[in-house]
Amino acid sequence: MELNLLRHAESEFNKIGLLQGRIDCNLSEEGIRKTKERAKNFDSNYYDICFSSPLKRTLQTAKILVPNLKIICDERIIERSLGDWENTPISDEKSFLLKNIEKRPPNGELITDVAKRVEDFIDFLKENYEGKKILVVTHAGVIYAFQRVLNLKVEGVNNLDIIKINI
Repeated sequence: MELNLLRHAESEFNKIGLLQGRIDCNLSEEGIRKTKERAKNFDSNYYDICFSSPLKRTLQTAKILVPNLKIICDERIIERSLGDWENTPISDEKSFLLKNIEKRPPNGELITDVAKRVEDFIDFLKENYEGKKILVVTHAGVIYAFQRVLNLKVEGVNNLDIIKINI
């Protein structure tokens, strides 16, 4: 199975420097423009199926990139809840704490909680999509959890970055 993890395009909150977590905001105009530009050279026929987080920013990205594919929304790949930090400005302190796996944002999720969801999702894919090429449109926090669960080098991902993994 080939798993392709793609981070959504720039959202309205990315643009103005606010933490999103589970806040359901749209792509920014620039995010839409860049996704349409990327779609010109994106072979949507390469993939057998697409999974997306149910949040608007991921669904909008997926619908632009793979309009011909069935897109399945899955709660297991929704962004990490940032609790009380959602809709607040990004700061160095918050960024540091979010990268520390033992730290929970106030009323939010630990990264290990996200990793459990991701493990369950991977097991589901293994059971149901053996030998398939799968596109997963999701969030930076979820991609981080995939890297941890699969014992990969943890690397940051920018908007519209894709990480290809053979499982």
